[in-house]
Amino acid sequence: MRYMPAIDLHLHTTASDGAFSPADLVRMAFEAGLDCIAITDHDSTDGVTIAQEAGQGLGVRVIAGIEFNTMWHDQSVHILGYFVDTEHPELQEVIARQRDGRLYRAQKMIEKLAELDMPLEWEEILAGADGGAVGRPHIAKAMLAQGYVSAANEAFDIFLGHGKPAYVEQPKLTPSDAVMLLHRAGAAAGLAHPYNVEGADQVDLDSLVPELAAAGLDAIEAHYTGYGAEQRADILSMAARFDLIPTGGSDFHGGGILPQAELGAIHVPVESLQSLEATIEQRALA
Repeated sequence: MRYMPAIDLHLHTTASDGAFSPADLVRMAFEAGLDCIAITDHDSTDGVTIAQEAGQGLGVRVIAGIEFNTMWHDQSVHILGYFVDTEHPELQEVIARQRDGRLYRAQKMIEKLAELDMPLEWEEILAGADGGAVGRPHIAKAMLAQGYVSAANEAFDIFLGHGKPAYVEQPKLTPSDAVMLLHRAGAAAGLAHPYNVEGADQVDLDSLVPELAAAGLDAIEAHYTGYGAEQRADILSMAARFDLIPTGGSDFHGGGILPQAELGAIHVPVESLQSLEATIEQRALA
């Protein structure tokens, strides 16, 4: 019987809001039996090189990826990049702007929490990020340490989530802009967790997906933590309709973020990976 590699194309490290360093995440992926992973940190490629070096020593293939946080009609939409040129100048310029926006946003959220009688020290937030990009999970961790909440998820549900009292929006790319930027950076672009995007309401996929397909979207996540058979079938049907590659991944963060996501629990078909590679090769020859 032909061996089928275990693949997870959606993982986060301390370079964004993950709980584990790039090297530790690769080791954990190896221990979970994964053969190929993609590091897809939010608005960052900082963890990729270290992860790839760790992967070489363990025999785990590590794909350079990213997950852009974008905004579409006041709703959050995440766009994944696969096989990204991490040294692409324009990509890194955009990442730098996104990073500055994250810092500003975190500071404003801390100000809002102080107004809610939950003061936090900025130095504590930075220390919790451990050199990575500062994000809401680090604020939630500090809130937990101060006893303001009993769990990190509670911080999001009551204070930090979209529309909650301490939430602050940040300027973001549009999804179409992110798709086209990723193409210029040599990557394939995919719509992340279409049935799990942030916002007050579920995003209108019947409007979003055609718009992104027209912008050149390559893929859509069909295999994802928590998806049932009906959701997966809907996304696979949409993928076929718009000629998109059905990809997937666990979206593993660790540290209490998306606690149901487990390394090794989501296996992406090898055909999805092969289709991504073929798409990039064809675009390079065009």
